[in-house]
Amino acid sequence: MVAIGTIAILLIVGYVSLLRYFHVSEMPVERDLGAKSADALNATMQMRVTFAPSGLLYGERLAPTARRLRLVITHDKGVEELAVEADARPPTASFEVDLNGGSVADYPFDSYRADLRVQLLEDASPDIAEARPLEAKVTVWEGVLGFHLRSAEHSGSVPGEVKLSIEIRRGGALILFALGAYSAMVVLGCCALAIGLITFVDVRRAEATLIGAIAAIAFAMPVLRNALPGTPPLGVRADMYVFLWSELAAVIGLARVTLDWARTGPGR
Repeated sequence: MVAIGTIAILLIVGYVSLLRYFHVSEMPVERDLGAKSADALNATMQMRVTFAPSGLLYGERLAPTARRLRLVITHDKGVEELAVEADARPPTASFEVDLNGGSVADYPFDSYRADLRVQLLEDASPDIAEARPLEAKVTVWEGVLGFHLRSAEHSGSVPGEVKLSIEIRRGGALILFALGAYSAMVVLGCCALAIGLITFVDVRRAEATLIGAIAAIAFAMPVLRNALPGTPPLGVRADMYVFLWSELAAVIGLARVTLDWARTGPGR
């Protein structure tokens, strides 16, 4: 009971610490520039951009603009342009942004960075250098399911440019779930290996039910591994440090129990 209580307290303290560190309780309140989804495996993030004239509403929709404008968003992968025609509804566009500075091999502690530069230009001239820059305000919706985003503004290199950086890391609940799953793999592997060793040294009698139990453990761990949130590819560092050795321990335990059960024969 003391051990169970200690483990429960540690789990609660760890969970609360993760919530405080990753700010899981914070909810996004702005939706003008929003991240829709993140693909850590391909190091990309899909974003949705909505252009809105300052403070103008038309019923429940944004009012059209009186001038021809162009919104230019520059990122590592290329340049995205939104043409805003006069007396037309403001456009909405979705595109993919590259994620840098991280690797999915560090799952579940991987983190990434996305850099954006936003310019609002008057007149849809083909030459960006000839267009007159306008002041722009960018609002970021820091909300992606399973990830935690934190944006920051930096000084731009040209007049009127808004330079942004977005730090992306996995959410605290996802990290806690992944750590719990890998810890369960360690416990299952150690249990299977302990049963195999105790049976092999004749401390306990070999039974067919033990063989079935360890075989179930050996086949259950890959299923548990594939059910991890975020579907990380096989071969991340946590697999090499935890999953591989836990599965190997389960297989060794199964082999030892089976060998002892086979050599004793029905007379034991």
